[in-house]
Amino acid sequence: MKRSSAIVLGGGGVTGIAWEIGVLAGLLEAGVDLEADAVFGTSAGSFVGTALAAGADIEQLYATQQAPAVDESVTAASSELTAAWGGAFLQGRGNPEQVGAAFGAVARRFTPQVSVEERRRTVLARLHTTQWPATLHVTATDADTGVLTAFDHTCGHPLAEVVSASGAVPGISPMVLFGGRTWIDAGMVSAANARLADGYERVLVIAPMPNGHGGIPSAHQDVEAMRATSRVELITPDEQSVEAIGPNPYDPARRGPVAAAGRTQGRSAAAAVADLWR
Repeated sequence: MKRSSAIVLGGGGVTGIAWEIGVLAGLLEAGVDLEADAVFGTSAGSFVGTALAAGADIEQLYATQQAPAVDESVTAASSELTAAWGGAFLQGRGNPEQVGAAFGAVARRFTPQVSVEERRRTVLARLHTTQWPATLHVTATDADTGVLTAFDHTCGHPLAEVVSASGAVPGISPMVLFGGRTWIDAGMVSAANARLADGYERVLVIAPMPNGHGGIPSAHQDVEAMRATSRVELITPDEQSVEAIGPNPYDPARRGPVAAAGRTQGRSAAAAVADLWR
């Protein structure tokens, strides 16, 4: 028997968080009910997914995106790091686990730009709660095996640690150790991980970075495959949102305009999402 509804929130850096919050705010403003049986969060989506699953005030979170980013620092991927990311896809040859393990090797090779302590402060400042909501699933990738895991409230690991791991971008943020394993960002291979919602009757996928790389399916390709057995709606940044996001997804100064662009998109997508949720 199929499970009923799921929301998938993909990765996309600091601007991805802002854009997803904006989209949710726009949907709610238009009267869309965003209750779901499961919420899957990857990287940026793990923060937003936690807030959504915990019943946070999305309007208040939207207002926070318009304020100065006190607990965020500007980071950016160097050309050398970007090249290493590209090399991970080449090395993995379209195999998700091999790509994930290659990204784990990148994480070990590059010194992270953000310290462990700074990362901990940022994660706790972003999180709406440190208690696991019952419907939340947060992804992380094993740095050694490349295996993607979706953790939930039964996993026995602190939510803040799992969310930190989900967004531990190789070369940007430090890897996270728990359960005897080392974990990195779950959005490096597939930024959305939409297929985690296979088996749900109705699925809303919100993907700030929908493109696929190195033979890994894009969010659009995953959604098309899922539509064989499920009703699925996909929201990705439109032209205005892409312009607002700019070239660096790790720049917190762009949060306000990005959230506003996302809100406009949420309002525009409201009718389709409301129809999906019926």
